[in-house]
Amino acid sequence: MHPACAPLVIFLVAPVTMTLQAQSMPSVVPPRLISIPNPDCGSGKSCHRTHGQVRLIVDVLENGKVGEIRVELGNPVLAEAATAAAQQAEFVAGSYLGKPQNMDYVLKFRF
Repeated sequence: MHPACAPLVIFLVAPVTMTLQAQSMPSVVPPRLISIPNPDCGSGKSCHRTHGQVRLIVDVLENGKVGEIRVELGNPVLAEAATAAAQQAEFVAGSYLGKPQNMDYVLKFRF
């Protein structure tokens, strides 16, 4: 190969490599649940022997802690037990373009 052509080849290959790397990194990474305790519906609790489903929308903060919790679906008694458990949940925060962001996460409980 002629020495004058070498820089041209590198110039043409570099943009393709950078484009492929940018495409492989997801721009949005959702929060990931690490742990959550089971809701306490033992004997003596208002939700004891009550059955149903609860769906909560949890605001996962940039530090992985739980922020606001909204009940989307469910019996109010069961939702109270589910909310108490959700407040103790631990998450890996979601991110946008590599930076932690507040994001919503849906938690579903079946009693």
